[in-house]
Amino acid sequence: MDLDLEVKTIRNAPIFTGIDPCKMRLLACMSEQLTFEKGDFLFKVGEIPDAAYVILKGEVEVLAQNGESLIAVGTEGPGCMIGEVAVLCDARRFTSARAHTDISVMRINKDCLLRMMQDNPQFSMSIAKELARRVMQIATQDAHVLTH
Repeated sequence: MDLDLEVKTIRNAPIFTGIDPCKMRLLACMSEQLTFEKGDFLFKVGEIPDAAYVILKGEVEVLAQNGESLIAVGTEGPGCMIGEVAVLCDARRFTSARAHTDISVMRINKDCLLRMMQDNPQFSMSIAKELARRVMQIATQDAHVLTH
């Protein structure tokens, strides 16, 4: 994927709404594009986080540890950021991420992500809104399970 296509992909992602196109291009230049085959892990529970990932193509399965096994708790697609929670909390990974299909991602290292958030309040707000959306989704799922 070339740089222009990478910028176009992230420009259409809700989390990047309101970000100056020049800053998006800079972010794309500062990040690393990686590909993973179906079944490959981007990261695993317990690892020390050094980056977040924006999915450019394909789907990623998010997995939680359940004893000795992993259980799927969600699937994310193009434009979604994953792995940012552990980076922002400065805590070990509490979920794993595995390629559900062949994927292409933009790997944003921790320092770059934090600098981008400091320099762009709109980006920080977009991340906060996305995290709040996920909390609501989990709370709704838990409420549904408890009442049925």
